[in-house]
Amino acid sequence: MEKIFKSSKSEKRALKLLNKNMLNVLSIGISTGGSAEINIARRCPNAKIIATTIDEKGLQFSNEKLKNYAEAKRIVTKLEDVTEKMPYANDTFDFIYARLVLHYLNKQQLAKALSEIYRVLKPAGKFFIVARNNKEWELTKPEFIVSYDEATNMTTYYQQWKKETVRTRQFLSKEQLQAVLSKQGFKIERCKEYREYLYTDYERTKQNKSSKPNYLTEVVATK
Repeated sequence: MEKIFKSSKSEKRALKLLNKNMLNVLSIGISTGGSAEINIARRCPNAKIIATTIDEKGLQFSNEKLKNYAEAKRIVTKLEDVTEKMPYANDTFDFIYARLVLHYLNKQQLAKALSEIYRVLKPAGKFFIVARNNKEWELTKPEFIVSYDEATNMTTYYQQWKKETVRTRQFLSKEQLQAVLSKQGFKIERCKEYREYLYTDYERTKQNKSSKPNYLTEVVATK
């Protein structure tokens, strides 16, 4: 059996929210190699976990890694766009996990996605979200910014001194993320901003310690 990928500190905090009575878990944006989903399955021994993504390459990579774990029998992976209506009944999931994925959506797409997430989350279910914060150090460098679209709140920028690597994301402060969640009906249990060194490679072998840590916003919300 392969050693499971390293967990981040935010991923570990999400796992602490789980309990053995949870039966249905949705992971939006499958984690590297399915690592978070395996850990979720271990914390929730009776749960069915659905892990979705729009990245075919990432899905294939994760499926290959998941073959090495018995827990994968309870994990269903699939291509699914969170900005579209999800094929699940109202009040389906005990826990919904969305780490470092929803910041790829623009303002309008995020509102649609959160509306669907709220619909399929059970009353008193937990929603864990981590997104890039607008205090990200790269955004303090005017020369890094390619463009900003006020209508969508999307920033296009050069990432970590690699002038050939361009990213587009919606950066969200603690106040902004709380506001968009509250507008969709969520109740905020916990919200914090912090710095974390993220991994630079897909296999999670190297943390990005050659530059400054990334700035993140983390929220735990309920229905």
